[in-house]
Amino acid sequence: MHLVIVSPFPPSITGIGQYGYHVTRSLANSGLFSRLTVLAGSARNGQHPNHLGRTEINYCWQPDSLQARQAILSSVKQLNPDLIWVNLGASIFGKSPLSNLSGLLTPLSAARMFPTVVTLHELIELADLRALNAPGGALAPFGARLLTWIATQADVICLTMQHYADWLSARGVDCAYIPIGAYHEPELLNEEEACELLFFTTLAPYKGLKLLIEAFLRLRAEFPQLRLTIAGTSHSRFPNYGYELKNNFNGAHGIRWLGQVSEDEVKDLFRRAKVVVLPYAASTGSSSVLYQAATWGRAVVASDLDEIRKMTLENNLRVQFFENNNLESLCISLRLLISSSAIRRAQSQHNFKSIQHLRPKATCSRYIQAFNRALEKRQSTKRIPQLEAA
Repeated sequence: MHLVIVSPFPPSITGIGQYGYHVTRSLANSGLFSRLTVLAGSARNGQHPNHLGRTEINYCWQPDSLQARQAILSSVKQLNPDLIWVNLGASIFGKSPLSNLSGLLTPLSAARMFPTVVTLHELIELADLRALNAPGGALAPFGARLLTWIATQADVICLTMQHYADWLSARGVDCAYIPIGAYHEPELLNEEEACELLFFTTLAPYKGLKLLIEAFLRLRAEFPQLRLTIAGTSHSRFPNYGYELKNNFNGAHGIRWLGQVSEDEVKDLFRRAKVVVLPYAASTGSSSVLYQAATWGRAVVASDLDEIRKMTLENNLRVQFFENNNLESLCISLRLLISSSAIRRAQSQHNFKSIQHLRPKATCSRYIQAFNRALEKRQSTKRIPQLEAA
Protein backbone atom coordinates (compact mmCIF):
# COMPACT_ATOMS: atom_id res chain seq x y z
CA MET A 1 0.00 0.00 0.00
CA HIS A 2 1.45 3.32 -1.12
CA LEU A 3 0.13 6.31 0.85
CA VAL A 4 0.84 9.90 -0.18
CA ILE A 5 0.49 12.58 2.50
CA VAL A 6 0.04 16.27 1.68
CA SER A 7 0.74 18.46 4.69
CA PRO A 8 2.62 21.44 6.06
CA PHE A 9 5.70 20.04 7.73
CA PRO A 10 8.48 21.17 10.07
CA PRO A 11 10.29 23.50 10.24
CA SER A 12 6.88 25.16 9.84
CA ILE A 13 5.70 26.06 13.35
CA THR A 14 2.02 25.74 12.50
CA GLY A 15 0.11 23.39 14.75
CA ILE A 16 -1.20 21.64 11.63
CA GLY A 17 2.35 21.02 10.45
CA GLN A 18 3.30 19.60 13.82
CA TYR A 19 0.23 17.36 13.71
CA GLY A 20 1.08 16.18 10.21
CA TYR A 21 4.60 15.30 11.30
CA HIS A 22 3.50 13.21 14.28
CA VAL A 23 0.67 11.37 12.52
CA THR A 24 3.05 10.60 9.65
CA ARG A 25 5.54 9.20 12.14
CA SER A 26 2.85 6.98 13.69
CA LEU A 27 1.74 5.70 10.30
CA ALA A 28 5.34 4.99 9.33
CA ASN A 29 5.98 3.17 12.62
CA SER A 30 2.92 0.95 12.06
CA GLY A 31 4.77 -0.97 9.34
CA LEU A 32 1.51 -1.34 7.40
CA PHE A 33 2.57 0.61 4.32
CA SER A 34 4.95 -0.64 1.67
CA ARG A 35 5.67 2.97 0.72
CA LEU A 36 4.88 6.30 2.37
CA THR A 37 5.58 9.62 0.65
CA VAL A 38 5.09 13.08 2.16
CA LEU A 39 4.55 16.00 -0.20
CA ALA A 40 5.61 18.51 2.38
CA GLY A 41 5.04 22.23 2.55
CA SER A 42 7.43 24.58 4.30
CA ALA A 43 9.46 27.70 3.75
CA ARG A 44 12.85 26.99 2.23
CA ASN A 45 14.79 28.24 5.24
CA GLY A 46 15.14 26.11 8.34
CA GLN A 47 16.26 22.56 9.02
CA HIS A 48 13.98 19.96 7.48
CA PRO A 49 13.49 16.69 9.39
CA ASN A 50 15.11 13.62 7.96
CA HIS A 51 14.49 11.09 10.73
CA LEU A 52 11.24 9.40 9.76
CA GLY A 53 12.84 6.11 8.87
CA ARG A 54 12.21 5.03 5.27
CA THR A 55 9.49 7.65 4.70
CA GLU A 56 10.13 9.74 1.60
CA ILE A 57 9.82 13.49 2.29
CA ASN A 58 9.61 15.77 -0.72
CA TYR A 59 9.42 19.50 0.05
CA CYS A 60 7.68 20.28 -3.21
CA TRP A 61 5.55 23.31 -2.27
CA GLN A 62 5.74 26.50 -0.26
CA PRO A 63 3.08 28.71 1.32
CA ASP A 64 2.11 31.81 -0.70
CA SER A 65 3.08 30.20 -3.98
CA LEU A 66 0.56 30.06 -6.80
CA GLN A 67 2.40 26.95 -8.02
CA ALA A 68 1.71 24.87 -4.88
CA ARG A 69 -1.33 23.02 -6.24
CA GLN A 70 0.33 22.33 -9.58
CA ALA A 71 3.47 21.04 -7.86
CA ILE A 72 1.49 18.72 -5.59
CA LEU A 73 -0.73 17.33 -8.35
CA SER A 74 2.21 16.81 -10.67
CA SER A 75 3.98 14.79 -7.95
CA VAL A 76 0.82 12.82 -7.21
CA LYS A 77 0.41 11.81 -10.85
CA GLN A 78 4.03 10.65 -11.02
CA LEU A 79 3.77 8.68 -7.78
CA ASN A 80 0.45 7.01 -8.70
CA PRO A 81 -0.41 6.10 -5.08
CA ASP A 82 -3.14 3.83 -3.77
CA LEU A 83 -4.42 6.53 -1.44
CA ILE A 84 -3.94 10.22 -0.56
CA TRP A 85 -4.30 11.87 2.86
CA VAL A 86 -4.49 15.70 2.92
CA ASN A 87 -3.87 17.43 6.27
CA LEU A 88 -5.80 20.65 5.77
CA GLY A 89 -6.20 23.98 7.55
CA ALA A 90 -7.87 27.20 6.46
CA SER A 91 -4.67 29.15 5.76
CA ILE A 92 -1.96 26.53 5.25
CA PHE A 93 -1.31 27.64 1.68
CA GLY A 94 -0.52 31.22 2.64
CA LYS A 95 -1.83 34.64 3.64
CA SER A 96 -2.62 35.67 0.06
CA PRO A 97 -6.32 34.87 -0.64
CA LEU A 98 -5.52 33.89 -4.22
CA SER A 99 -2.63 31.53 -3.44
CA ASN A 100 -4.51 30.06 -0.47
CA LEU A 101 -7.66 29.38 -2.49
CA SER A 102 -5.60 27.83 -5.28
CA GLY A 103 -3.87 25.53 -2.80
CA LEU A 104 -7.12 24.61 -1.05
CA LEU A 105 -8.44 23.24 -4.34
CA THR A 106 -5.75 20.53 -4.19
CA PRO A 107 -7.82 17.82 -2.45
CA LEU A 108 -10.74 18.47 -4.82
CA SER A 109 -8.45 17.82 -7.80
CA ALA A 110 -6.71 14.88 -6.15
CA ALA A 111 -9.99 13.17 -5.34
CA ARG A 112 -10.82 12.99 -9.03
CA MET A 113 -7.79 10.74 -9.53
CA PHE A 114 -7.30 8.68 -6.35
CA PRO A 115 -9.11 7.72 -3.14
CA THR A 116 -8.66 10.76 -0.91
CA VAL A 117 -9.06 11.40 2.81
CA VAL A 118 -8.99 14.95 4.19
CA THR A 119 -8.43 15.99 7.80
CA LEU A 120 -10.14 19.35 8.27
CA HIS A 121 -8.85 21.04 11.42
CA GLU A 122 -11.02 24.13 11.22
CA LEU A 123 -14.68 24.58 10.42
CA ILE A 124 -14.38 28.30 9.77
CA GLU A 125 -18.03 28.35 8.80
CA LEU A 126 -18.89 27.88 12.51
CA ALA A 127 -16.23 30.28 13.87
CA ASP A 128 -16.49 33.88 15.05
CA LEU A 129 -15.05 35.49 11.92
CA ARG A 130 -14.98 38.97 13.44
CA ALA A 131 -12.98 37.86 16.48
CA LEU A 132 -10.58 36.02 14.17
CA ASN A 133 -10.03 39.16 12.06
CA ALA A 134 -10.86 36.97 9.08
CA PRO A 135 -9.96 38.50 5.72
CA GLY A 136 -12.57 39.17 3.07
CA GLY A 137 -14.90 41.55 4.89
CA ALA A 138 -18.50 40.91 3.90
CA LEU A 139 -17.35 38.03 1.68
CA ALA A 140 -15.70 36.16 4.59
CA PRO A 141 -18.77 33.99 5.36
CA PHE A 142 -18.94 32.96 1.71
CA GLY A 143 -15.25 32.05 1.77
CA ALA A 144 -15.80 29.97 4.92
CA ARG A 145 -18.64 28.04 3.27
CA LEU A 146 -16.51 27.54 0.16
CA LEU A 147 -13.70 26.03 2.24
CA THR A 148 -16.13 23.57 3.81
CA TRP A 149 -17.51 22.58 0.42
CA ILE A 150 -14.03 22.07 -1.10
CA ALA A 151 -12.84 19.92 1.78
CA THR A 152 -15.96 17.79 1.85
CA GLN A 153 -15.54 16.64 -1.76
CA ALA A 154 -13.04 14.03 -0.57
CA ASP A 155 -14.14 10.44 0.05
CA VAL A 156 -13.87 10.66 3.85
CA ILE A 157 -13.51 13.79 6.02
CA CYS A 158 -11.73 13.49 9.35
CA LEU A 159 -12.54 16.05 12.07
CA THR A 160 -10.60 16.60 15.29
CA MET A 161 -13.75 17.62 17.22
CA GLN A 162 -16.83 15.45 17.66
CA HIS A 163 -19.34 18.27 17.32
CA TYR A 164 -17.77 19.27 13.97
CA ALA A 165 -18.20 15.69 12.77
CA ASP A 166 -21.79 15.65 14.00
CA TRP A 167 -22.53 18.95 12.21
CA LEU A 168 -21.19 17.67 8.88
CA SER A 169 -22.72 14.21 9.26
CA ALA A 170 -26.13 15.82 9.65
CA ARG A 171 -25.54 17.34 6.21
CA GLY A 172 -24.81 14.01 4.58
CA VAL A 173 -21.00 14.12 4.67
CA ASP A 174 -19.05 10.90 5.36
CA CYS A 175 -17.10 11.88 8.49
CA ALA A 176 -14.74 10.31 10.99
CA TYR A 177 -13.97 11.80 14.39
CA ILE A 178 -10.26 11.53 15.20
CA PRO A 179 -9.18 13.59 18.23
CA ILE A 180 -5.72 15.12 18.05
CA GLY A 181 -4.57 12.96 20.95
CA ALA A 182 -1.03 12.49 22.23
CA TYR A 183 1.91 13.05 19.92
CA HIS A 184 4.18 10.90 22.11
CA GLU A 185 3.72 8.11 24.61
CA PRO A 186 2.44 9.95 27.73
CA GLU A 187 4.94 10.69 30.48
CA LEU A 188 4.02 12.36 33.76
CA LEU A 189 6.95 14.75 34.13
CA ASN A 190 8.06 15.86 37.59
CA GLU A 191 7.54 19.54 38.33
CA GLU A 192 10.63 21.71 38.49
CA GLU A 193 11.10 24.30 41.21
CA ALA A 194 10.81 27.29 38.88
CA CYS A 195 7.38 28.92 38.67
CA GLU A 196 6.84 29.28 34.93
CA LEU A 197 3.84 29.89 32.69
CA LEU A 198 3.91 28.61 29.11
CA PHE A 199 2.23 30.11 26.03
CA PHE A 200 2.89 27.93 22.98
CA THR A 201 1.20 28.67 19.66
CA THR A 202 1.42 31.00 16.69
CA LEU A 203 1.17 34.69 17.59
CA ALA A 204 -1.99 36.47 16.46
CA PRO A 205 -4.27 39.07 18.05
CA TYR A 206 -7.03 36.54 18.73
CA LYS A 207 -4.66 34.22 20.64
CA GLY A 208 -4.92 36.43 23.74
CA LEU A 209 -1.21 36.88 24.38
CA LYS A 210 -1.53 40.60 25.24
CA LEU A 211 -4.07 39.75 27.94
CA LEU A 212 -1.77 37.04 29.31
CA ILE A 213 1.21 39.40 29.52
CA GLU A 214 -0.91 41.95 31.39
CA ALA A 215 -2.03 39.24 33.83
CA PHE A 216 1.56 38.05 34.24
CA LEU A 217 2.78 41.56 35.10
CA ARG A 218 0.08 41.89 37.75
CA LEU A 219 0.83 38.50 39.29
CA ARG A 220 4.56 39.06 39.32
CA ALA A 221 4.04 41.60 42.10
CA GLU A 222 2.63 38.75 44.20
CA PHE A 223 4.99 36.04 42.91
CA PRO A 224 8.38 37.72 42.26
CA GLN A 225 9.90 34.47 40.86
CA LEU A 226 7.14 34.01 38.30
CA ARG A 227 8.27 33.68 34.67
CA LEU A 228 6.49 33.57 31.33
CA THR A 229 7.80 31.67 28.31
CA ILE A 230 6.35 32.60 24.91
CA ALA A 231 7.09 30.08 22.17
CA GLY A 232 5.94 30.33 18.57
CA THR A 233 6.27 32.60 15.58
CA SER A 234 3.81 35.15 14.24
CA HIS A 235 0.77 33.90 12.34
CA SER A 236 1.08 34.18 8.56
CA ARG A 237 -1.77 36.72 8.47
CA PHE A 238 -0.17 38.84 11.20
CA PRO A 239 3.55 38.71 10.41
CA ASN A 240 4.52 41.73 12.55
CA TYR A 241 2.29 41.04 15.52
CA GLY A 242 4.86 39.29 17.71
CA TYR A 243 7.52 41.91 16.99
CA GLU A 244 5.14 44.77 17.82
CA LEU A 245 3.92 43.12 21.01
CA LYS A 246 7.46 42.45 22.18
CA ASN A 247 8.37 46.10 21.61
CA ASN A 248 5.29 47.25 23.53
CA PHE A 249 6.42 45.27 26.57
CA ASN A 250 10.11 45.97 26.09
CA GLY A 251 11.93 45.81 29.41
CA ALA A 252 9.33 43.67 31.20
CA HIS A 253 11.21 41.29 33.48
CA GLY A 254 10.64 37.57 33.58
CA ILE A 255 9.44 37.11 29.99
CA ARG A 256 11.28 34.86 27.53
CA TRP A 257 10.46 35.15 23.83
CA LEU A 258 11.73 31.95 22.24
CA GLY A 259 10.29 32.32 18.75
CA GLN A 260 10.17 29.14 16.72
CA VAL A 261 11.20 25.99 18.57
CA SER A 262 12.22 22.65 17.11
CA GLU A 263 10.39 19.41 17.76
CA ASP A 264 13.31 18.26 19.89
CA GLU A 265 12.77 21.22 22.24
CA VAL A 266 9.03 20.84 22.81
CA LYS A 267 9.21 18.33 25.66
CA ASP A 268 11.54 20.61 27.64
CA LEU A 269 9.11 23.52 27.16
CA PHE A 270 6.50 21.54 29.06
CA ARG A 271 9.02 20.16 31.56
CA ARG A 272 9.89 23.71 32.70
CA ALA A 273 6.26 24.88 32.88
CA LYS A 274 4.06 24.73 35.95
CA VAL A 275 0.98 26.01 34.13
CA VAL A 276 0.15 26.03 30.40
CA VAL A 277 -2.08 28.93 29.37
CA LEU A 278 -4.59 29.04 26.49
CA PRO A 279 -5.87 32.64 26.72
CA TYR A 280 -7.48 32.62 23.27
CA ALA A 281 -10.12 35.25 22.49
CA ALA A 282 -11.38 33.12 19.59
CA SER A 283 -10.77 29.61 18.33
CA THR A 284 -11.00 27.76 15.05
CA GLY A 285 -10.99 24.22 16.37
CA SER A 286 -9.20 21.76 18.61
CA SER A 287 -6.03 22.67 20.51
CA SER A 288 -3.00 20.44 20.21
CA VAL A 289 -1.40 22.34 23.13
CA LEU A 290 -4.06 21.05 25.52
CA TYR A 291 -3.35 17.47 24.46
CA GLN A 292 0.38 18.03 24.83
CA ALA A 293 -0.12 19.43 28.33
CA ALA A 294 -2.07 16.26 29.21
CA THR A 295 0.65 14.10 27.64
CA TRP A 296 3.38 15.61 29.82
CA GLY A 297 1.29 16.11 32.98
CA ARG A 298 0.89 19.88 33.07
CA ALA A 299 -2.06 21.86 34.44
CA VAL A 300 -3.92 24.20 32.07
CA VAL A 301 -5.71 27.54 32.35
CA ALA A 302 -7.96 28.27 29.36
CA SER A 303 -10.48 30.77 28.11
CA ASP A 304 -14.06 29.54 28.39
CA LEU A 305 -14.62 29.42 24.64
CA ASP A 306 -17.29 27.03 23.40
CA GLU A 307 -14.75 25.04 21.34
CA ILE A 308 -12.46 24.46 24.32
CA ARG A 309 -15.32 23.48 26.61
CA LYS A 310 -16.61 20.98 24.05
CA MET A 311 -13.14 19.58 23.48
CA THR A 312 -12.66 18.94 27.20
CA LEU A 313 -16.06 17.23 27.45
CA GLU A 314 -15.44 15.08 24.37
CA ASN A 315 -12.19 13.72 25.79
CA ASN A 316 -12.81 13.85 29.56
CA LEU A 317 -10.17 16.52 30.12
CA ARG A 318 -10.14 19.15 32.84
CA VAL A 319 -8.87 22.72 32.72
CA GLN A 320 -9.19 25.79 34.92
CA PHE A 321 -11.45 28.10 32.92
CA PHE A 322 -11.52 31.89 33.05
CA GLU A 323 -13.99 34.31 31.50
CA ASN A 324 -13.00 35.15 27.93
CA ASN A 325 -11.18 38.51 27.59
CA ASN A 326 -11.49 39.19 31.33
CA LEU A 327 -8.16 40.19 32.88
CA GLU A 328 -9.30 39.85 36.48
CA SER A 329 -10.79 36.40 35.83
CA LEU A 330 -7.54 35.25 34.20
CA CYS A 331 -5.53 36.51 37.19
CA ILE A 332 -7.80 34.61 39.59
CA SER A 333 -7.46 31.35 37.66
CA LEU A 334 -3.68 31.67 37.32
CA ARG A 335 -3.31 32.60 40.99
CA LEU A 336 -5.28 29.52 42.02
CA LEU A 337 -3.04 27.11 40.10
CA ILE A 338 0.21 28.91 40.90
CA SER A 339 -0.61 28.79 44.61
CA SER A 340 -1.84 25.20 44.89
CA SER A 341 0.28 22.23 43.95
CA ALA A 342 -2.61 19.98 45.02
CA ILE A 343 -5.01 21.51 42.48
CA ARG A 344 -2.36 21.33 39.75
CA ARG A 345 -1.64 17.72 40.59
CA ALA A 346 -5.30 16.68 40.63
CA GLN A 347 -5.93 18.22 37.22
CA SER A 348 -2.77 16.93 35.56
CA GLN A 349 -3.21 13.39 36.91
CA HIS A 350 -6.82 13.29 35.71
CA ASN A 351 -5.82 14.45 32.23
CA PHE A 352 -2.86 12.09 32.14
CA LYS A 353 -5.23 9.20 32.81
CA SER A 354 -7.61 10.38 30.07
CA ILE A 355 -4.85 10.76 27.47
CA GLN A 356 -3.98 7.06 27.81
CA HIS A 357 -6.93 6.32 25.50
CA LEU A 358 -5.57 8.77 22.91
CA ARG A 359 -2.03 7.52 22.44
CA PRO A 360 -0.36 7.61 18.99
CA LYS A 361 -1.30 4.01 18.22
CA ALA A 362 -5.00 4.81 18.78
CA THR A 363 -4.79 7.77 16.40
CA CYS A 364 -3.07 5.60 13.80
CA SER A 365 -5.76 2.93 14.13
CA ARG A 366 -8.54 5.48 13.54
CA TYR A 367 -6.81 6.74 10.42
CA ILE A 368 -6.49 3.23 9.05
CA GLN A 369 -10.25 2.80 9.49
CA ALA A 370 -10.85 6.07 7.59
CA PHE A 371 -8.40 5.06 4.85
CA ASN A 372 -10.15 1.71 4.37
CA ARG A 373 -13.51 3.46 4.14
CA ALA A 374 -12.16 5.63 1.33
CA LEU A 375 -10.73 2.60 -0.49
CA GLU A 376 -14.04 0.79 -0.18
CA LYS A 377 -16.02 3.76 -1.50
CA ARG A 378 -13.79 3.87 -4.58
CA GLN A 379 -14.20 0.11 -5.03
CA SER A 380 -10.51 -0.58 -4.60
CA THR A 381 -9.68 -4.19 -3.83
CA LYS A 382 -6.84 -3.12 -1.52
CA ARG A 383 -7.20 -2.83 2.26
CA ILE A 384 -4.87 -1.89 5.10
CA PRO A 385 -4.67 -4.44 7.96
CA GLN A 386 -5.91 -3.09 11.28
CA LEU A 387 -3.44 -2.60 14.09
CA GLU A 388 -3.51 -5.09 16.94
CA ALA A 389 -4.96 -3.74 20.17
CA ALA A 390 -2.48 -1.79 22.27
